[in-house]
Amino acid sequence: MTDFNLNITMNSSNAATEAVWKTLGTFYKIIYRGYFTFLIVFGTSFNILAAIILLRPKLRRFSTCRYMAVCSILNVGVLLTNTLYMMLVMGFNIDIRGTVFWCRMHVFISQWFRGFASWTLVIVAIDRYKRSRSLRPKTSSKNNSNSEIIIVCIAGLILIFPNIHYLVLIGDYVKLESDGQIVNHYACTFLKNNTNSLHSWLASSNAWLELITIIFIPSILTLIFNIFIIKNSFISSMHNEHLQSRSRSRTRRVTTMLLASNIGFLALVSPAQIFYALTFDPVQIKSHEINFFSYMIKAQLYQCLINTYYAMNFVLCFASSSIFRREIKKFIVNNHLNGRLDTASNNRKRSTERESETAIILGKKRLTESTIDT
Repeated sequence: MTDFNLNITMNSSNAATEAVWKTLGTFYKIIYRGYFTFLIVFGTSFNILAAIILLRPKLRRFSTCRYMAVCSILNVGVLLTNTLYMMLVMGFNIDIRGTVFWCRMHVFISQWFRGFASWTLVIVAIDRYKRSRSLRPKTSSKNNSNSEIIIVCIAGLILIFPNIHYLVLIGDYVKLESDGQIVNHYACTFLKNNTNSLHSWLASSNAWLELITIIFIPSILTLIFNIFIIKNSFISSMHNEHLQSRSRSRTRRVTTMLLASNIGFLALVSPAQIFYALTFDPVQIKSHEINFFSYMIKAQLYQCLINTYYAMNFVLCFASSSIFRREIKKFIVNNHLNGRLDTASNNRKRSTERESETAIILGKKRLTESTIDT
């Protein structure tokens, strides 16, 4: 009787576990096949559009807008490396990290894009703080543009070093059992049981390193500079009466774009990265199935938050700045007018060609008739 009850309990437990796995599989398909595909298409298209709008003549004279355009391009890089990889692996079971080269190169590039996007927000916050002390927009010039290009290039080169361990260390072969046979599988991650002491240390510490270099330090710096930006741009504006009201208003609208982007980063990316640093322990997670399923659901929701931020730069700029919205309207109207002008020009060209062909045909006909009369 006891064995019978035990079998019923085990069967019920297996059925419940199978049902949970099916639910988790459906959850993965909705997120990675549906939502992540939408983020990649929407985010790539509109981040590029945001960069185009931010580099239009009226906005690109602000150094903040030029840096924000760089942020938009870097966000595209994150979407096409990190987000795309997760969509392929988790949604369609396609792994592009199956070899040492592709594993290390892909992880290095995706992490470099993430770190560069975070630190670019720090750079633009420092730049905006310097401008906000006088609320005087810095007009674009060749020297200014060159200095900004140099700053961005130096920042990109410096950020290679915090990510160099991905390029030279990550990944190792592990033995897995499949159909009674032991096979070697390349795991694109840091492993605690690796013989390399640095490799095993990174397995337990890498999440904290990411948290410090990509989240904590950039977030603290942007938060500090944002406080001073708000103070100088909005609270202490009475000390800048020497500037025209229109100039102050335009500068503040540019400032709100930066503040909206920083708030989005702090609200969406920071909590998720803190969650991973505090909770990620593969051994403990897999020791209890309940903990495993709970963790996986939470982890995917946080992944949605992280990747949503990299796709919504256009939305943040559109919602926070009227000058950005006006430039979009001008961009659309100009493209529409250019399209109509091109259509009218093509129609006139076709009409002229038809008239020329008709004249040639009539000329040939008259020549033929005169020849016959002769």
